[in-house]
Formats: sequence, structure tokens, C-alpha cells
Amino acid sequence: MASFLIVDEDRNFREALAIALRLEGHAASAVGDAESARTRLAAGPVDCCLVDAHLRGADGLLEAACRAGARAFATGPYPDLLAAAAARHPHAGMLAKPLRASELEACLSGAARAAG
Repeated sequence: MASFLIVDEDRNFREALAIALRLEGHAASAVGDAESARTRLAAGPVDCCLVDAHLRGADGLLEAACRAGARAFATGPYPDLLAAAAARHPHAGMLAKPLRASELEACLSGAARAAG
């Protein structure tokens, strides 16, 4: 199974998503800020890092996640916010909120198939 890092200031969102991923058999960490996320990325590899595009330091964190070998995704509730993030981070995926764990899993497995 895959390992996920969920980075979002909204505690309810990040914890609910992490719990749903764990119930599917994945390892999932959930943090509320970029500094904590960088610490988690430094502790060992993760397969997928989901970052709220509104988060302070989101741009640097998306870059750090890609450098660490994680499949990076930005998330947010507004199409224009995600379009701007996509323009800045062409290697990151974009997922609109609200989203389900199954959507994140599908994106990660689709990326693995494309790479393989």
C-alpha cells in the first residue's frame, strides 16, 4: 500500500482524509503547516503529498515534495486557485475540494501506471 502526507490547515479535512486512507490500508500522516510537512518529508519517503493551495508555503512545499520523490497534488475549492497552482507547478496534480480518499488513491495509482 501507499504512504500519504496530507497538509492542510483544516484539521477536520486532513484528519478525515487520513483516517479514510488508513481504513483502506495505507499509511497516512496529517499535518497543518508547511514546516511540519517538511519535517515529515525529511523523515522518510512518502508516495503522495497532498497540499492545500491556500497554505502558507504551499509553493515551496509542492516543490520539496517533488524533489523528495513524492507524487505531489495541490487541492483547493476554487478552480481559479487550482489553475494558478497548476501554472506554477506543472509536475503537480490538481484535485478540487471536496475530495474523497478514493479520488486521491485513483490519481496516485494512475500516475504509477503512467510511469510504469
